[in-house]
Amino acid sequence: MTHNYSSAKTPKITVSIVGARGYSGQELARLLLHHPSVTLTHCFATSGFDLFTQIFDEKAKTVTCLPDTEIFNHLTDVVFLATPAEVSMELAPQILAAGKTVIDISGAFRLKTSDMKKWYGFAQTSTSSLATADYGLAPFCGPLSKDTRLIANPGCYATSVSLALIPLIQRGLIDVNTLVIDAKSGTTGAGRKASEAQLFAEVSGDCLPYKVGKHQHLPEIQEAVAKYTGQEIQPHFATHLLPVKRGIISSIYATATTTDLSEIENAYREAYQHYPLVRTSRDVSQFAKLSHVVGTPFTHISFELVGNKLYVFSVIDNLLKGAASQAVENLNRHLDLPLTYSLLGE
Repeated sequence: MTHNYSSAKTPKITVSIVGARGYSGQELARLLLHHPSVTLTHCFATSGFDLFTQIFDEKAKTVTCLPDTEIFNHLTDVVFLATPAEVSMELAPQILAAGKTVIDISGAFRLKTSDMKKWYGFAQTSTSSLATADYGLAPFCGPLSKDTRLIANPGCYATSVSLALIPLIQRGLIDVNTLVIDAKSGTTGAGRKASEAQLFAEVSGDCLPYKVGKHQHLPEIQEAVAKYTGQEIQPHFATHLLPVKRGIISSIYATATTTDLSEIENAYREAYQHYPLVRTSRDVSQFAKLSHVVGTPFTHISFELVGNKLYVFSVIDNLLKGAASQAVENLNRHLDLPLTYSLLGE
């Protein structure tokens, strides 16, 4: 399928970012400033800041930056929430009640059936908003209903893992009872808040496991897989902190139901033939490099089959495909534009 991006037209709408001082918020601002169909008018944060001095883009000088107490005095057509989940849970219903659209980058509205308190440490208090929220895992999520005004942007680990698993499980190519997921992220995945565990002296030269089997993206992966494949999974899931700024590599191991690597290759080719933001390869040694995806909206999936033992590696930029650029894909869905619009240099 070939899209004529130059012909994609929509009236310019206004957008704003709450939580714009965070890493994901800054990356989102960079992207929105150059999106042809929107105008980024406001950025909000808990403390005063100037967007230009954060991202050094001349267009940032046109954006008004205000404390988050001013959000409801300057509501835009679409509001991006790059805020902690408990903050998004409070803000989103109020913004929706004002007739605006919310694209939430936090985990506040991702879990439809799992126990929010168990995984996030606090209960879901906005059940009516949750009921209407769309889980925006591109490209599987499909077109938006015209009535949808709350989009839950997927988590970074969940994006990397789900994009690798869904095509295989849809085609019955792995034994889901044998799944082991070993995922590693750069330090920006933990956000910009001050933390002893994030100090250079703590992470440099190390690789630290954390939240083993208890990470909040595990139930999100389970729900996404169930939604798009009809299969329930109970994988081993371990997460680690890498001594790099950004990037995620998810290493996935399973027993395959085939010994023919071309079947694995064809599953990915068919799943992503109309979606250029996923690239696949048998060349694990070159393709599973963080350096190839950091700073891009791409997902690289590589794979190897030894007998019936399958090894899959899914690599993304946690701040882009894992947050900001996927949020732009969901904005494009809202505007009825191609998912990749403005992300591939159109």
